[in-house]
Amino acid sequence: MPNNTLAKLLVIVSFAALAACHDNDSLSVDEGSGGTLASGLQTLDSSGVEREFFLILPDDPIEGLTASAVGDPPLLFTFHGYTGSLNNWVGENRVYDFIDVVGDEAVIVVPNGLPDGSGDRVWGGTEDLDFFLDIIAYLDAAGVAYDPNRIFVAGHSNGAGFTHEIGCTFGDIVRGIVTAAGGLVNNDCLGSTAVFMMQGSNDPLTNGNIAAGARNYWALYNGWETDVFETTADGLCVDHTIADRTANLPYPVFWCSHEQGHDWPDFGSEAAWAFLSSLPNAAPTPDEPAGGGVDRAKPPSDTSLFVQIEVPVDAPRPLAAAISLRNPSFVDNPTCSSPDVILNGRASVDGILVPGEVSDPVEFPITYFTFGGTVEFPSEWALSITIYVEGGSSSVIPTPGIDYDVTVPLAVIDRNTVINIPEVLTLVPVQDLCGFGS
Repeated sequence: MPNNTLAKLLVIVSFAALAACHDNDSLSVDEGSGGTLASGLQTLDSSGVEREFFLILPDDPIEGLTASAVGDPPLLFTFHGYTGSLNNWVGENRVYDFIDVVGDEAVIVVPNGLPDGSGDRVWGGTEDLDFFLDIIAYLDAAGVAYDPNRIFVAGHSNGAGFTHEIGCTFGDIVRGIVTAAGGLVNNDCLGSTAVFMMQGSNDPLTNGNIAAGARNYWALYNGWETDVFETTADGLCVDHTIADRTANLPYPVFWCSHEQGHDWPDFGSEAAWAFLSSLPNAAPTPDEPAGGGVDRAKPPSDTSLFVQIEVPVDAPRPLAAAISLRNPSFVDNPTCSSPDVILNGRASVDGILVPGEVSDPVEFPITYFTFGGTVEFPSEWALSITIYVEGGSSSVIPTPGIDYDVTVPLAVIDRNTVINIPEVLTLVPVQDLCGFGS
């Protein structure tokens, strides 16, 4: 490791340790000489909430250049997983070495997620998308020099799912994303983004089929094919690039399968930074990649689910619902795992489900998201309905003990058969199956 990088990391550790000791304190912007930003913990008001992020500036920033000047470094965001914090990236006992690998080659932003109802930090709400934009505006206002054509985002686990969301929502801003152990829920994407995905073949938390669905969505969206790819020179990944589709070359899709479980793999940092660093220059665009886009990648709605739901009288106000399929054994023996098939994203139930009442039959459009090849007809499943409540989670991960769910056996007949659940389903608080609260 270069001496200047090592020295800077020692400074990072001291800042991160200070942040860990003062998580609840009011923190001001750390300024260097002349009132410009310096590396360290920063705070800003975003959506009416004081938010934190750790900023790492290269040792020798190029002064006097505008943000669009040639030679400015990339801007790299990194997002921690559920229950984690920015210390996972920059703390003394950090679990990822990505920033060590990047060193002085980028302006690095390491944000903190907001605590959910259990006090665990999580990503995924609209306020987090606003936070991402607010950080960029904060850096711009402070005159931080970076290349706007090279804004990169990386994340692990829940942070990987949020990274997918950022790449999908802000494809007109973000040049490339890196994800480890995360899936894409939003299928209405914008712009053009390069994608590098890592997924453990024996990951017990992020279902491989969900991750594979993200892989295939991005391959189709970026103008490639799901079944056409070549192994990379290092043998670690496969590359969906098709050489004669020259208009699409700035937006490759890499898929890197490994056997290291729900982890940021040991090869991940070097491989991911090599991927991001090698991307050809391309200005941000709201346009979809040639021959790709939402119409090509988004699966159509297959049918509808109709169900009546009883909400306990002491439950907070229900806001949204997500429908998924799990292994049939999940009904009697629930385990810490992600769903096998996501049938819909977060659908609003505000005003439709009311505490202390049984709803009228509620219709949920559903899609058998079969990119992972997981649904056969007919087949047996466990139907899982998750209800996100006021004060609960704003991400796809429900808050144990605060959000609600219910799971029942389900026989799937064929793709287009309407599903009517004959009995009223009563919600119960989400269990802490993964020990997040322990």
